[in-house]
Amino acid sequence: MLDRLAEGCSNKAIARDLDISPRTVEIHRMKMMGKLGARHAAEAVRLRIEATGLGDAAA
Repeated sequence: MLDRLAEGCSNKAIARDLDISPRTVEIHRMKMMGKLGARHAAEAVRLRIEATGLGDAAA
């Protein structure tokens, strides 16, 4: 889900891709953000980039 969020997909698009309801996506996204300690989607994506080492290439 974080990969799709990083690609800019909406909850509805993610739900279609995974064949689940948009509400389920919202719940999983909320739990994921809590575990990451991220307050916003952009912060979660930044953490993903830093964790994969892609942040070094951008500098």
